[in-house]
Amino acid sequence: MPVDHEDDAARRSVVPEAAGRSLWLAAVWTGVGAAAVCATLAIVAVAVCWLPVSGPSGHARSAIHAGLLTFLAALHGGITVDGTSAAFLPLGLMVIVGSTAWRAGSGLADAANSLDEGDPVRLGLAGAAQAVSFMIACLVAVPFAALGTSRAPFLGVGLAALVLFAITGGVAFVRSSALAEVVAARAPAFAGPVLRAAAAGVACYLGIGALLVAGSLVTHAGRVEALSQQVGGGWGSVPVLLLGVLAAPNAVIAGAAYLAGPGFAVGAGGTASAVSTAHGVLPAFPLLGAMPVGHGAIGPVWWLIAFTPLAAGVGLARLAGRAEGWRARLGTAVAAAGTAGVVMFLLAWQGGGGIGGGRLHTVGASPWRLGLFVAVELTVVASAALGLAFLGQRLRGAGDDEWAEETRHLVAMTGYDEDDVVAKPNRAGKLAG
Repeated sequence: MPVDHEDDAARRSVVPEAAGRSLWLAAVWTGVGAAAVCATLAIVAVAVCWLPVSGPSGHARSAIHAGLLTFLAALHGGITVDGTSAAFLPLGLMVIVGSTAWRAGSGLADAANSLDEGDPVRLGLAGAAQAVSFMIACLVAVPFAALGTSRAPFLGVGLAALVLFAITGGVAFVRSSALAEVVAARAPAFAGPVLRAAAAGVACYLGIGALLVAGSLVTHAGRVEALSQQVGGGWGSVPVLLLGVLAAPNAVIAGAAYLAGPGFAVGAGGTASAVSTAHGVLPAFPLLGAMPVGHGAIGPVWWLIAFTPLAAGVGLARLAGRAEGWRARLGTAVAAAGTAGVVMFLLAWQGGGGIGGGRLHTVGASPWRLGLFVAVELTVVASAALGLAFLGQRLRGAGDDEWAEETRHLVAMTGYDEDDVVAKPNRAGKLAG
């Protein structure tokens, strides 16, 4: 099996012994169990934040409804809060659900491996059963998540749950089961290099974007503190702090969009890019204290803006340069740049959104602009880097040809063996003298 079984014993606790005797029971158990774990975490978090400040009017039943609604919102299928449609989601919530689904997929793979299940068809059906079980569990929670005029839509929840689990838990299941060999055998040879190079480019944009956000928070610490004081102190500020932590991935994507060029928007009239910044009416949310001020980027930030596409493009080119032949290397680089653009499009789509049709109807970076900017920048830089590498190789090759010609000339003049002349260039130089 393509699986490292050293951690199987620890992960197999996801599937009880009774359910682990059947591949189908294990699939249903892990699918429903992942939804139950996420819902429980959301209920506990909401109860801890809500009940201490709600006073005698607080009800545990309302906390349960609000917790279930929070869990369904984490699927990013859309929710309605107090009659207002909310498409914006702190991506930290989705990361928690995705991590739980990944754990469930790995647990099902361990159960399949312990049963010596290697039939690709049965494994594929088991993975599908797991994803559908997760979706059904989420749909069951929809009626119980209604709280006044706040609710989640059936269709949005079902589709989002299925897609999210397939991308996270499904990939983990394939990666850790016998399906990994099947996928590896049938996948195109260029898929692996392209994905690795694209991942390097995306990681560079996001990593430097995170550095930019952290630096901006430190630089504008006074504004962040002032906004925190407006929210209030005591236990009532804990939910706002928690939301700020969960929205950190959204801020990182916005930072990457700022470095890439298109920038991002926060509400009506609030935009930020390297060349201009406009401040609209913003909510009192401490994380927004990191918004840039002035009319554009300052000196150190301009260096980051220039460095980011260079570092990302060169890193992508280095991985693409492992392909055989310069045409294959250039093709891998271009394909990886396009793939990175698609990934950034998806990240901006998930990391943005809006709340209602008023002041916060637009939040985050434009998905298509960010994807296009990243794809073009990586293509240009990676192509230039490969072109310079090709030119350098040709120049070195010309030098090698010149040395080979000189060696043959010395052999003809002295009668020495060619290997002796090549191995001892200093001696050959003396002979030529």
